[in-house]
Amino acid sequence: MAQRFVNDRTIETAVRMHEIAESIGTTGTALSVAWSKQHDFVASTIVGATSIEQLKEILVADDMILDDETMARIDAVEVEIPNAMTEDGLRRL
Repeated sequence: MAQRFVNDRTIETAVRMHEIAESIGTTGTALSVAWSKQHDFVASTIVGATSIEQLKEILVADDMILDDETMARIDAVEVEIPNAMTEDGLRRL
């Protein structure tokens, strides 16, 4: 099932998000969790870990607040690669 979400667009999005994370001294996982926590439209941030190392990486985002510049960089990726999970980038209902 996961293969339906893997395409050139999702891979490029992940690469760019990891670059943003590295530039602020964190991981892609922590960046994602912090982003999720900063949006009112996200009712809850659900995470999962299969090891203590993964849990530690997730918990780094507990008190992380992404600044406006970082949020703008993340938003820019969405503008450049809209709806990455569809091959053609079209938004679907």
